[in-house]
Amino acid sequence: MEWIITQMNMAGEAFVGLARPMLLTSMVLTGLVLLVEFILRARVRAGLRYWLVTCVLAYLILTPLLSIGPPSTHWPSGTAAYAKGSPNATGRVGVPDPTPAPASHINAPLSRPATTESQIRMAGIGERPPALTWQGALFLLWLIGVLITGGALFGRTLAACKRVDSTLAANHLMNDILVYCRNRMGIREPIRLRIGEDGTAPAVCGLINPVIVVPRNLAPTLGSRHLRDVLFHELAHVKRHDLWVNFAQNVLQVLYFYNPLLLVVNAVIRRLREEAADETVVDTIGDANHAYIQRLAEVATLATKPPAPSLNLIAVA
Repeated sequence: MEWIITQMNMAGEAFVGLARPMLLTSMVLTGLVLLVEFILRARVRAGLRYWLVTCVLAYLILTPLLSIGPPSTHWPSGTAAYAKGSPNATGRVGVPDPTPAPASHINAPLSRPATTESQIRMAGIGERPPALTWQGALFLLWLIGVLITGGALFGRTLAACKRVDSTLAANHLMNDILVYCRNRMGIREPIRLRIGEDGTAPAVCGLINPVIVVPRNLAPTLGSRHLRDVLFHELAHVKRHDLWVNFAQNVLQVLYFYNPLLLVVNAVIRRLREEAADETVVDTIGDANHAYIQRLAEVATLATKPPAPSLNLIAVA
């Protein structure tokens, strides 16, 4: 138990030493990035503003990784610093230091070495059991929060997988439309198309094997043209690797659950993600009379059911 408390205190000191400056710096960085994004909203494309805001996520990922093994600087210490080939106290290399040793060290008896405080501590004489410091307690609270939020994310991910598995496979006509859209978007990786319940919003999920889920009443109600535009939109997310960014958002939300501004950053990223996907589709198929945006708005009216939380965490609608 004492060893656990000692390790917890050591981890707490490292956690506080890293988290406190990171929290302040990330808050300043978030404020600046959001301000720049707001200023450039009417002048710069959403795709560029999207990657600008994701710089906050990159900072939160890279800073702890770089702090694990920072560049080390070796300073001379101990007797090894004055070995042969190293300058001694006189400034000359390889020359013994002429300063004589103190008389107390010369005349000290060999049979009774002095007992130092470190030796007493190692022997456990008069040592008190270690107590949990405030840094260790803070690290323990962070660890509990990570376990709770991470467990909730893992449970919702499993629920999302079961939800996708419960959907139906698309027919040949819908798969042919998907192949056409894939060729127009220049995507070579295989992507599956599944049919979900009526009234659900279209979504794409899956990091390794992406799956597009569309509502069952989409094509019969609005037609194949609307289905094609929906597939273009979801394929744009796959082409832009938005699913991986969304995955990083969820992981960072677990690790930095104590940072309230991360919720704002994630909301802005989700908004810019949809705008950037629409820009990608328009650049591919064209939208001179804004018919594509109008058709997506008509598809949104079919979503009578609220998005499932389990699917919304790993999907980009």
